[in-house]
Amino acid sequence: MERFRLKNIIILILVLLNAFLLFSLAQRRTAERDAFHRTAEQLAAIFEEDGIALDPGVISRAAPPGGAELTRDAGLEERAAAFLLGKVLSSSDQGGGIFHYTGPAGEALFRSSGGFEASGTLAEGDVEDFCRDFCREFSYEAPEIRPGEEGVFTAPAVFSKLPVFNCTVSFTVEGGVLTAVSGTLLPAAGTPGTEEEPLSAAGALLAFQRMRRESAAVASTVTEVRLCYELQTAGASLSLAPAWRIVTDAGDYYVNCFTGAVTAGGARTGEA
Repeated sequence: MERFRLKNIIILILVLLNAFLLFSLAQRRTAERDAFHRTAEQLAAIFEEDGIALDPGVISRAAPPGGAELTRDAGLEERAAAFLLGKVLSSSDQGGGIFHYTGPAGEALFRSSGGFEASGTLAEGDVEDFCRDFCREFSYEAPEIRPGEEGVFTAPAVFSKLPVFNCTVSFTVEGGVLTAVSGTLLPAAGTPGTEEEPLSAAGALLAFQRMRRESAAVASTVTEVRLCYELQTAGASLSLAPAWRIVTDAGDYYVNCFTGAVTAGGARTGEA
């Protein structure tokens, strides 16, 4: 009987302990949420003083991912070359980290920096599907190409489901023929990089606001704040750093989560 009572007491203590932990966790999350809302409202007020509209609701609470160190993937390059040029390939080492491929559809160069370029008659007929298939296979967003369109079409790379703003692939379409493809090919995976504490969305907005004041950059509305990656190259060394994309009515800006450096993207045109 005594053993049964002791068992019930232990169970009761565990239940109470779990209830206390859940209550503490709920309190902590509520406090964090309230603190975030206060910070967002304060940021909106600071921006409003400078004549910029910032809805507190667009400020993300997401935690930035860590950085990544990338290693050249020769197998991936060969697969990309075969996709563009045809499966019957010949290759040669040109030295200096450059590999040259030739195939039925043309030729291509791949560099240790991740850059590549291919030219020839790479696709005829279903050019749009060919480009989308290439992007799906090698981790780029789908390019906006409509049937019959000509010109150069660009799409950003994707790593771990996030876009890489300064890493793209470009397709040149002439007369219904894909004549050239160039860009940067990223390995599918990397090793963890720096363990620095990354900037939150609020910190990135403050860095953007400082830059705007110093440079007198023109913007009247911030419409979106979301995560992406920034590609960093040093010779043959490739790495990715998390960044925040700040979308404004005048253009996009990218804030490196580790350095706080702000990079201006393309300006917006043709919008009311």
